[in-house]
Amino acid sequence: SGFRGSTRSPPQKPSSSPGEPPGTPALAPVLQLLRSQLQEKDALIRHLESDWERSRAQREREERLLVTAWYNM
Repeated sequence: SGFRGSTRSPPQKPSSSPGEPPGTPALAPVLQLLRSQLQEKDALIRHLESDWERSRAQREREERLLVTAWYNM
């Protein structure tokens, strides 16, 4: 029928490295490394956001103190 003249090859499975067991994707170590780097960067972002929030709160307290001192003069 219509499939006899087809020159398309069947889809290929991703190849793995020769030392890996069958069925283990070759990209697994790379993906794990990227995931761990992403987690580290997320932790750094959270830390920087909390630092920024503390700095903002401190600046607001200082501004209120300045305004209070100005009105008390």
